[in-house]
Order: sequence, then structure tokens, then C-alpha cells
Amino acid sequence: MKYLRLELRYPPDLMHPMHRLVDESDAVERDVLLQGTVLDETEDTFLFYVEGDIDVYTDALRAVDRIREFEVTRIDDDGYYVFLTQRRDAVDEAMFDPFQRTGIVVVPPVDFRPSGTVRLTLIGERGPLGDALADLPDRIESDVLRIGEYDWRQDLFDPGLTDRQFDALAAAVESGYYEHPRSGTVEEVAERIDAAPSTASEHLRKAESAMMSAFIELRDVA
Repeated sequence: MKYLRLELRYPPDLMHPMHRLVDESDAVERDVLLQGTVLDETEDTFLFYVEGDIDVYTDALRAVDRIREFEVTRIDDDGYYVFLTQRRDAVDEAMFDPFQRTGIVVVPPVDFRPSGTVRLTLIGERGPLGDALADLPDRIESDVLRIGEYDWRQDLFDPGLTDRQFDALAAAVESGYYEHPRSGTVEEVAERIDAAPSTASEHLRKAESAMMSAFIELRDVA
């Protein structure tokens, strides 16, 4: 079962007003769609995780006419859940309809980021995935960040390693490189992944950096 890690870039006039807030205001650090219910009706319901100044965020929510109602639940000093219902419009349909098809599942979370970018994961069959990308409006740019076989456990902690970085880490663990006292060497890792020792060392260093950064970010959210 294939998955795509996808980044979309929206022009300002196609951005949702709340996404535009993330882009324009330093008060909101994260805006992440955790779950959503989209039915054959005119209104949709969503659960967001928001990190930042919640007063600025809720003021912006009140200014969006098509947001019908919302409820805020505080998690800690900076994090909140926002449960809201909003009226769907033509822009929403143009952006998300390509992903509403047989053979595709959008796997949350959907991460709304500055500069009009959105990151999300799609799983499904090769044909429908390709058709979905082809059917995106021309003004929405898309980049496939990663592609591979889907494993739900990866979503629990995903530092975004390349295949070679993962192979190097796996080889290091298998060879005892991370045991105490250390029983494996970079040379053994290099031999296992068929690479020069300097290349294996570089893969390990980048993988370790990515994992530590992802772990700290995960702890910050938790």
C-alpha cells in the first residue's frame, strides 16, 4: 500500500482565512487539522490543534463568516484543541475534492504552515493517487516529499529519514554501534549498507540530528 507525503502551496487568494493568519501573524505557531467530518452536506466539522496566542486565534475565527461555531479546550500554556463547524465554499471544494475519491485516504494530521504551505499524507493505489495530483487546480503547486510503503506506526514518530539514513541506523543498531559499551563500528555499518565509512558516518549524523529534532518537537507538543 503506497503512501505519499505531500506538500501543497496555495496562493494567498486560495488560502483559508485561518491559514492566512498562520502565514501573517507571529502569534500562532502551529495550526494542525487532527480530524474532520466531511459529508454530503453544506457544513463540515473539524478538530484542530493550535499552538500560540489563543485570543488572537479566536478573534480571527469570529471574523470568518462561514465558521458557524467553535469550542476551545486548553491543553497547556500554549496548546489548545479547537472544535469547529464551518460552511463549505467553492474554494474548499476545489482544493479537497481531488482527494475525495475511491482508492485514496487522507491520513491526518494535516499541517498548515507559513508561506501558504500544507503538508499531508495520502495512502492508496498508484492510479488514484496520480489522478488526484493531476486534478489539483493549476494554481496550487505540489511537491511529493516522500513515497513508499505505508506503515501506520511511522506516524507515531516520523523524523522524515531518507531510505539510506534509515538503512544506516538499522545497520548501526544491528551491529551494536549504539550498545554500551559500543561493540559495532562505523566501518561495520558502512559494510552492511555498501558505502564508504565517511558516507555511512554522514548518514548516521544526519539521521541522529533528524531524530533528536523530531523527538524534541514531539515532546513539546505532548
